[in-house]
Amino acid sequence: MKPFTVMVPCSTSNLGPGFDSLGLALGGPDLMVRVTPGTERIRITRFVGEGASRVPLDATNRVIQAAQHAAVYAGIDPTLLHAELEVHSSIPLKRGLGSSAAAALAGAMIADRLLDGGIGEAGILRTAVEMEGHPDNVVPSLRGGAQVSIRDGEGRVLSCPIAIKRPLRAALYIPDQELATSAARAVLPKQVPMEDAVYNLGRAALLVAALAEGEYDLLRDAMLDRLHQPARAGLLTWLPALLEAAMKGGALGAALSGAGTTVCALCTPDKSRDVATAMMDAAASVGVGGRAEVVEAAVQGARFV
Repeated sequence: MKPFTVMVPCSTSNLGPGFDSLGLALGGPDLMVRVTPGTERIRITRFVGEGASRVPLDATNRVIQAAQHAAVYAGIDPTLLHAELEVHSSIPLKRGLGSSAAAALAGAMIADRLLDGGIGEAGILRTAVEMEGHPDNVVPSLRGGAQVSIRDGEGRVLSCPIAIKRPLRAALYIPDQELATSAARAVLPKQVPMEDAVYNLGRAALLVAALAEGEYDLLRDAMLDRLHQPARAGLLTWLPALLEAAMKGGALGAALSGAGTTVCALCTPDKSRDVATAMMDAAASVGVGGRAEVVEAAVQGARFV
């Protein structure tokens, strides 16, 4: 088998009200793995980019774990996976851009290719979602675009793409500050008032409809949230200031990306740079180091290149 490369885009999830169910594949930061089939067990020979100084390169690496899990789920001996991996990641760790989901997908896709399609897309999806615990980042990174995804009572993933009617870009402010998903989930309330549940249900439905119909003037209200962002603002005290700056800068809507710490603002192409600059200025005023980027939204999903 000839060498091949897997590319997985980063993603943003929740988009405000769609907690654990809405996600969007983003251009820009991605994970690329160059695979050289060989005779030795699958191993990483080189890792460059985000996390290079602290990501483990042994069998505990998430890419290798996912490859082995995928083989096991398919009833195949994982010791049959023989390859050398060169990993390049530009997805920041613990910033709400789906770095762990991308790694899980890359590993499962590598196993599928090495095993001549023995895993299949369903197996790739199952592997990554079981490792992640929820599908909101996995599905858009795998299938691209904007996606609604849930798990049924038996753990199977049910998903549906959202056809984006008009061009969108995402202005991102990526703080230097990290936040582990486990810590961000620990502060969430166990129960919420009925009023807040209804608030989010209506806005999540409106968000999907607005994206599909190109009614972008509705995103300002459709991306508001009461279930997770207020609680996480206790850990990220600067969050309200950046969200406000994004809207004043011309964003269609803005939200915490995943569990954070990145702030994602959806914009029309002509306003995206202004919004990025507004967030950068606001971050500087409250002493939050980081960087701003403008990326394409609803890009193609994971693929071999």
